[in-house]
Amino acid sequence: MRERIDRFADEIQNKKHVQHLVSKLDLCLKIKAESGTFYLSFKDGKVACRDSCIHDGYTATISGNDALLNQLFDGDLKLRQGVIMNYFTTDCPFRAQLVLESLFYLARPLPV
Repeated sequence: MRERIDRFADEIQNKKHVQHLVSKLDLCLKIKAESGTFYLSFKDGKVACRDSCIHDGYTATISGNDALLNQLFDGDLKLRQGVIMNYFTTDCPFRAQLVLESLFYLARPLPV
């Protein structure tokens, strides 16, 4: 799971059009998976996977099993679709959920 999250963070850094969404985002995303809890920090235009939440910004939570979270990070499953199907639970306002869904879609790895 950690590798997927790191790859997701790298994809965001490598795609300039996604940088515009991240540049003003102050958010700590808590990801609760079967394999552990991970934190994805969005601050000052930078994205990093952390072991704990280190800033005072808003914290959103996504919980689910590893296989479905992998599909989310790969762009194969949309966040809202997963919430509707009860694959994930989220603890964030709808607007933050839309921003996260956009990031997951735009930062998906391109097929080789």
